[in-house]
Amino acid sequence: MSDSLSAIGVSRAYHGVRVVDAVSLDLKPGRVTALLGGSGAGKSTLLRLFAGLEPVDEGEIRLGGRVLSSTKTTLPPDKRHIGLIFQDFALFPHLTALQNVAFGLKPLGKEAAKAEALAWLGRLGLTERADAYPHELSGGEQQRVAIARALAPKPAAILMDEPFSGLDPALRASVRDEALEAVRAAGIPALLVTHDPVEALEAADHVAIMRGGKVRQEGPAAEVYLNPVSADVAASLGPVNRLAAAGVPAGLADVAPGTELVVRPEGICLDPGSKVRAKVLASQVTGAMNRLVLDLGGQRLVALVPRHEAPKAGDEAGIRLDPALSFIFCSAKA
Repeated sequence: MSDSLSAIGVSRAYHGVRVVDAVSLDLKPGRVTALLGGSGAGKSTLLRLFAGLEPVDEGEIRLGGRVLSSTKTTLPPDKRHIGLIFQDFALFPHLTALQNVAFGLKPLGKEAAKAEALAWLGRLGLTERADAYPHELSGGEQQRVAIARALAPKPAAILMDEPFSGLDPALRASVRDEALEAVRAAGIPALLVTHDPVEALEAADHVAIMRGGKVRQEGPAAEVYLNPVSADVAASLGPVNRLAAAGVPAGLADVAPGTELVVRPEGICLDPGSKVRAKVLASQVTGAMNRLVLDLGGQRLVALVPRHEAPKAGDEAGIRLDPALSFIFCSAKA
């Protein structure tokens, strides 16, 4: 069994500003942990601290019981045996897919390295593209080669920084699923840095929400989605409607003064019998669901409802809330 890769109270500052602020995060073997947050949250800097690309100002990075980084020492990236995958793939343009994957396998010897590289290409559905150069591969194929190259040397952990964000949306999910299946099968700790909440929820086993250099909440993806600790954490995992207590109509929810109601769009349900009525300003097909823009007493709300139930623009609709997707927080921001 592989060891965990752990950050223990790590901080990193630039020009006196803490970009990573006393973060502790444990990456478990065989589990994909998504690190989610907006631009400037500190996600990529934390990944660089794990990788040894930057030193820590405080705290430690450990692989099992081995210290990789501390305030006294920083083990170089090439000594950590940690795989790195970035958005730009970084394949060697003058090498074929097979040669790219075999590049880190030289200690095995030429024939063994070739056999291992072919095995990894096969796992990721690229056997027929073994002799193709990067410029002859699609974006999805290039990314799968990058994944194979990172996993072939059997790293102790793998770190991925926005690895799928540059792919065509139509291919992104399938390439991501194939790649992360191989990562999980390797049984090593894996960190997926992303700004996409849908990717974090669909692809990761564990989610850590980062904001302002701190990890604000972490846990199984579904648990964090259904039990956010603050309005900002709730918003990090997808769009939300936010209503101050004074703006919540009677009968919709019991919201005390000084708090706010936070509701996910799919938490606004149509209910013909409800006394709470909203005017439908827009009704747009988004696939199986319709996106409704509602006017509720002068406040704009966005709802996602099943397409076959969706009213038309100009209609009036009764609404209620799904308690599992409705949250009440203090008005002060986390």
